[in-house]
Amino acid sequence: MTLVLWILIAVVSILFAIRLAGGLILLFPTLLLGGIAGWLAGKYMRGRGFGIITNVLVGIAGAAIGAILFGLVGLHAVGFIANLVTATVGSIILLSVVRWLNTS
Repeated sequence: MTLVLWILIAVVSILFAIRLAGGLILLFPTLLLGGIAGWLAGKYMRGRGFGIITNVLVGIAGAAIGAILFGLVGLHAVGFIANLVTATVGSIILLSVVRWLNTS
């Protein structure tokens, strides 16, 4: 179950990263932001990161989750720091849901 969930997160993250970046030309900054956000979420949830690939995937998926949730309350990220906060909060929520599903 966990492997299937991580594969689904990986596929959605990669597709979202390309779309979020506006194409392949801006993919590197998006991956960098995702990696930092995933690492920060890993530090907060586990006390350490998950590894570079998982950090990026968690960060990108977290950016999507954070953007949706912040948009629902009327907040929109502008700038690198705001996007990093949004992605990190979304990543923490994602990791909390994955942890909850693993214990159920």
